[in-house]
Amino acid sequence: MTLYWVLSGCSLQASRSVAAVDQAPAIVSPEAEVHVQIPARPFPTETLYSLLTAEIAGSRAQYDLALGNYVQQARETRDPQVAERATLIARYVSNYPTALEMAKLWANEAPHNQDALANASLAHLQLGQLHEAFDYSRRLLDEGGEPLFQNIAASAASIEDDARNRLLDDFRQELERHPEDEQLLVGTGILLQQNGEYDEAMQQVHKTLKLHPRSIPAAILEANLLHQLKRDQEAITKMANLLEFYPENTSLRQQYARILTRYDMALAQEQFSILSQQLPANGDMLLSLGIIALERRDLETAHNAFEELLNRDQHIATAHYYLGRMAEASNDLQEAIIHYLQVNGGNDFLSATLQLLDIFVRQEDFLSAEQHMNRVRLRYPDQSEALYVLHGQTLIKHEHLQQAEQVLNEGLANFPTSTRLLFTRAMLNNERQRLPATERDLRQILKQDSDNVAALNSLGYILADSTQRYSEAYELLEKALRLKPDDAAIIDSMGWLHYRTGKYPDALNLLRQAYEAAPNAEIGAHLGEVLWVIGDKEEARRIWREAQQREPDSDTIRETLDRLKADL
Repeated sequence: MTLYWVLSGCSLQASRSVAAVDQAPAIVSPEAEVHVQIPARPFPTETLYSLLTAEIAGSRAQYDLALGNYVQQARETRDPQVAERATLIARYVSNYPTALEMAKLWANEAPHNQDALANASLAHLQLGQLHEAFDYSRRLLDEGGEPLFQNIAASAASIEDDARNRLLDDFRQELERHPEDEQLLVGTGILLQQNGEYDEAMQQVHKTLKLHPRSIPAAILEANLLHQLKRDQEAITKMANLLEFYPENTSLRQQYARILTRYDMALAQEQFSILSQQLPANGDMLLSLGIIALERRDLETAHNAFEELLNRDQHIATAHYYLGRMAEASNDLQEAIIHYLQVNGGNDFLSATLQLLDIFVRQEDFLSAEQHMNRVRLRYPDQSEALYVLHGQTLIKHEHLQQAEQVLNEGLANFPTSTRLLFTRAMLNNERQRLPATERDLRQILKQDSDNVAALNSLGYILADSTQRYSEAYELLEKALRLKPDDAAIIDSMGWLHYRTGKYPDALNLLRQAYEAAPNAEIGAHLGEVLWVIGDKEEARRIWREAQQREPDSDTIRETLDRLKADL
C-alpha cells in the first residue's frame, strides 16, 4: 500500500542515508496544494486525515504531534512507507526508542529494503544494542548495502569484556562468509584493539591493507595501534603520506593532529588550523586550535580562536575560561573577571571559580570574594563544605589570616564535624602559633576518626617541634607510620622527632629515606639541619642548595639558614 504527497516539487521521501547528518524530513506546507496519488488499496479516510494532520504539524515544527500521528498510523496500517516516515522523524527529534520500533516495523514489512535495514541497525546502535545492530547490518550486507560494522565495533569500547568477545565471535563468523569485506576486517581489528590484543589487531590491519591498499579506516586503526605500541614516529610518517593522497579526509587529519600534539606542537597547530577550515561547524577543532596556540604562546591565534567560538555559540564556558586566563596573564584583571564570571558550568567551572576568588583576594576585595563564593554555594549546595575550605585556603595562601579564620569559622558553624574544615583551621592556628587551638581541632578530628593519618602526623610533628611532649608525639607518629609506612611526610616527622630528642643517627637515617622519596624543601631543610649540627656542613649545603633549586619560591630553606646562622 503506497501513499505519495507531491507538494511544490517535494515528495514524502526524505534522505535515506544513515551516514549523513539528520535533517528535518520534508514537511507539507499547509498553504501548498496537496495532490494525493490514490493507492491500489486506498487508506481509510481517517488514516489519510491523520497523515495530512501530521504533515501540517511538522511544517509548523510541532514534531511531537507529527511523530505521534505517524507512529499511530504505522502501527495500524503496517505500511512500510508510513513506518519509514515515522522512523525519520523520530531520528530527527532524537527519540531513539521510537525510531527503533518504527525501523523494525519498516524492516519487517520490507525485509529486502536496504534503507529499512540500515535504519534498524542504526537505531539498535544508538541504544547500545550492538549484537542486534550487527544482525541487521549482516542482513544489509547480504542485500548489497553498506553495513555499519565499523561503527558497531567502535561502540564496543564501553561494553563488558564478555559482550565484546561475543561480538568479536560474530565478526569472525561473518568474515568466513565475506573474507574480503573492508568493514568486517577493520571492525574485527578494532575489537581486537579494544581487547588489548595489539599484535593480532595489527595482523588484521595488514590483511586489510593488502586487500584494500588505500583503506583510510585501516590506516587510522594502524596509526592508533602504532601509537599504543609506542611507535608514534611510524604512525606520523604513515599518516603524513596518506594525507598527500587524501588531503580532504578529516578523520585521518584529526588522528594525525592528535598524535602530533605529543611531538610537534607547531605542526599540530597547523593541522588543527586546516581542520578548523575544513570543518567550519565543528567547534572542537577550533577549541583544539586555541588551546594549542595558547600552549605555544601564539596569543593572537589563541585569542582569535576563542573569540570565534563565542561568536558561534560553541564551547562558550571553555572559551570564556581561556580568555580569562589570557587576560589575567596580561594583568588585565577586570577583563579576566568578566570572562571568569561567564563560565557557568562544564569542566572549567571550578577552575574559573578559584581563579576569580584568587583575583578578589589579591585585590583585597573580600566582600566580592564572599559574595562570589556565596553564589557558588547556593548553586552547588552539595559542594558547600569544600567551597568553604577552598575559600579559607586561598585567604591563607595570600596571608589574610584573620579573614581566613572568619570564613573557616562560618564553615564550621554550618558543618561542625567537617574534618577538612577542622584540619584547615588547625593549620591556620598553627601558623599563627596558637598551639592550644591547633591541638583542639586536631584532637577533634581524631575523636571522630582515630585513624586520620593527616591529623596524627600533623599533631605529632607539632608536638615534637613546638613542645617537649615527645612521648605523646611518638605515639601519634608511630601510629601514623603503621597506617602509612611509606609516607615521606610521616617519615620526615619521625626523623625530626628523633633529632629533637638527640638521636642523631636515627634522625639522619629517617630523613635521608624521606628526602629520597620526596626531595622537597621542608624535608631538605630538616636533613640539612641534622647534617649541619653533626658537622657535615658541606653535605648540608649541598642538600639545601638542591632543595632550594627545586622550590625556589619556598622560604623554608632561608628560614633554616637564618636560624642556624648558616650560609650556602
